[in-house]
Amino acid sequence: MVKWQPRIRALQLLSAVVIDQILLSAANFFVGFLLIRKTSDSDYGAFVLVQSAVLLLVAAQSAWLSGPLAILAPKRAPDVKREMIGAVEGAQRRFLRRAVVVAICVPALGYALKIRDGFTAVVLTVGVLASWAALQREFLRRVLLIYSRANTLLGADALFAVVFVIGTVIAVLVSKQAVVWTVIAMAVAGWCGWSVAHSALAKDPGWVFPGTSGVFLREIRPLGVWATVGALIYWLFSQGYNYVLASRLDLTAVADVNVARWVIAPAIVFTVGMESLLYPKAAGWLASIGIRRLLERLGVLFVGIAVLETGYFLLVWIFRDWVSHDVLHKIIHDRDRLLILWAGIALIGLLRTVFQSALLALEPLKLMAGISGVGAAVALGLMWFGITRWGPAGALIGQMAGDVAVIIGYTILLRHMWLRGEPRRQ
Repeated sequence: MVKWQPRIRALQLLSAVVIDQILLSAANFFVGFLLIRKTSDSDYGAFVLVQSAVLLLVAAQSAWLSGPLAILAPKRAPDVKREMIGAVEGAQRRFLRRAVVVAICVPALGYALKIRDGFTAVVLTVGVLASWAALQREFLRRVLLIYSRANTLLGADALFAVVFVIGTVIAVLVSKQAVVWTVIAMAVAGWCGWSVAHSALAKDPGWVFPGTSGVFLREIRPLGVWATVGALIYWLFSQGYNYVLASRLDLTAVADVNVARWVIAPAIVFTVGMESLLYPKAAGWLASIGIRRLLERLGVLFVGIAVLETGYFLLVWIFRDWVSHDVLHKIIHDRDRLLILWAGIALIGLLRTVFQSALLALEPLKLMAGISGVGAAVALGLMWFGITRWGPAGALIGQMAGDVAVIIGYTILLRHMWLRGEPRRQ
C-alpha cells in the first residue's frame, strides 16, 4: 500500500485540478454565452481584446516569476521553499502597486488629450484593475499547486467563478454598458479568489518574507528572461490574432472567430489549466524518476485528454446548427471551417503543452525562446497574408501553422536532450 501512496496522491491532485478546470471552463463558457447573446458584435469584440490583454500579462508573469518558481521551488527543502516563494510574492506585490498607478493614468491622459473617447478610456481603466487582480490571483494559484493544495485552489476558484458569473448576469440585465461592468466583475472576482488563496497560504504553511529577496530573484532571473521572451513571442500568435483581425478587418471578424472559439472553449481552457499542474509536476517527476518515465507519464496524460477532447469536438459538430442558431442566436460567418480549425488548434496546443512541460523541467529556455520566435514568424506571416485569401479563417490557419512549427522544434530539442542523457541549462 505504501508503494501506491504517491500515485494515489498524484491521482487525487489531478482529479481536483480537473474539477477545477471544469468549473473555470463552465464559468468562462457562461460569461461568453451571455455576452454573445446580449451584446453587439463590436461590444463582444471589445471584451475579447481586453481579455486577450489580460492573458498577455498573465503569460508574462507566469514566464518571468511563477513558471521558474514552479521549476525551482519543488527541488528545495521546505524552509528554503517557503522563503523563496515569500520573496517572489513580496517583490511582485511591490512592483504591481507602482505599475497599476502608472497604468491607470494612461487612459485618463488619452481621454484628456482627446486621443481616446470616453467609453474606450473607461474600458481601459477597468481593464487595468482586472489585470492587477488577475496577476495577483494567478500567482497564488501557481503557489497552491506548488504546495499540492488543489482542494484550496478549487475553493478559491469556485468563489471567483460565482462572483464573475453573478456580476456578468447583473451587467447584461441592468446596464447598457455591459462590457464595462463585466470587466469590473472580472476584477472583483479576481480579488475574491486572491483573498481566499492568500488567507489559506497564510495559515498553512505560512508566509515567510526574508529580509532580502535578491538572492532568490537572481536565481530565478536566468530562467525568467528566456521564458518571458518565449511566452511573449508565443502570445503573438496564440492571442495576437485578435489584434491582427481588428487591424486588417473589423471587430465583427474578431467576434466571429471568438464565437466559434467559445463553442470549443471548454477543451482549450482545460488544456491551459493543465499547464499550471504539469509544470511543477514535471519538474518533480524529472528529479525523481528521470526523463524517460517523465515522457511516458506525459504521453499517457496526452492520450487520455486528447480522447476526451475529441469526443467533445464530435458532440459539438453534431449539434453545431442547434448551438449557433437556437442557443446563441448568432450567424457565424464561415462557421464550419472555423470550428474545425479551432478543434485542430486545441489538440495541437495540448501536444505543445506536453512537450513544453518536459522541456521546462530540463530548462533549455533560451533555445525554447528561439523556437517560439520561429513559430511566431511563421504564424504572423501566414496570418497577415492569409486573411486576404481565406478571410478570418486565415488567422487560425496561421496560428495552427505556427504551433506545428513550434512542436517540430520542441521534438528535435527534446530528442537531442534525451540522447545526451542529462538536463542542461542553456
